[in-house]
Amino acid sequence: ALPLAADGSPLQVVPVPVLTPSSALPGGALAGDVPVPVLTPGAGLGDAAAQATADLTARDGYLLKYPMAAVEGLLHTVHDSTGLPWWQTIALATLLGRVVLFPLQVYQSRGAARMTLIKPQLEAYSARIKAGYSKKTGAGLDDAEVARLEMQQLMDRNGVRPWSTMGSALVGMPVWVSFFFALRKMVYVDGVGLSEGGMLWFPDLTQHDPYYMLPVLSGLSLFGMVSLGDAGQAGAKPDAQQQMVKNVMRGAAVVIVPATAWFESGVFIYWLTANALAVTQTLALRQPSIRSAVGMPPMPTAASSSASESGMLSAFGGEPAAAAAPPKAA
Repeated sequence: ALPLAADGSPLQVVPVPVLTPSSALPGGALAGDVPVPVLTPGAGLGDAAAQATADLTARDGYLLKYPMAAVEGLLHTVHDSTGLPWWQTIALATLLGRVVLFPLQVYQSRGAARMTLIKPQLEAYSARIKAGYSKKTGAGLDDAEVARLEMQQLMDRNGVRPWSTMGSALVGMPVWVSFFFALRKMVYVDGVGLSEGGMLWFPDLTQHDPYYMLPVLSGLSLFGMVSLGDAGQAGAKPDAQQQMVKNVMRGAAVVIVPATAWFESGVFIYWLTANALAVTQTLALRQPSIRSAVGMPPMPTAASSSASESGMLSAFGGEPAAAAAPPKAA
């Protein structure tokens, strides 16, 4: 039986030249066979090697295996067809992804804009439904049902679909997550030339930014993206819950800088490009001419924002403004 090392890995017996006092000969001689540990796949790797192997296997993924392969194929296609350095390849591929998903972003923002315009009425109807159910009487339940039907009719007339405001996130999130993991897989596994694909102070895209400028810029772009919010909600005053979520996300944009500073520069090229494009799209969809061209309603005026605030007070049991109250059921 082969001897085992301290970590349990097998030792392969190989002859090596060893001099001992009892067998020392002029010029040296072979004293015998010395067991030497040999690391082979499946034969008891050391802790570090085993962890690295597990990490590489995990990066091939299960749910994201095919999306990651598609993203990697896109990156290689862009790189091979354009001859661009890898940092420009990553930026251009990210731009192409944004362009493909832009119609979905418009669809989401259009739905959010339509919902924002009728937000006061929706909140007033919601308060009326809540009040009807709280009475726990037949008349109260009837009034709640009538209010629910009227609210549905209001949404239908204005082309509002609740799930339309989540379309971009539901489809876009897997795409951008696949970009992230595909880039990290290329950094660790494929060795396609990313080590020489950077520029200026980050020539090696497989290493972290030595000056931490890329993490800081990515954090700032994320902070700006969160602060702008969805273009469909532009011009409306956020309620307390929306403001709290926005503040939490702003805090996350700050915390993410030190938390991800060790990530490779190639990953930050992707993040920075994606965030900058998101900010650009949001600013574009705030312009009246562009909103009109893509079928988005104008941004709310100060008067409609005030009405929205009154509707929010009504929803939480406050005194609603007269303009925000829905018509009574017949």
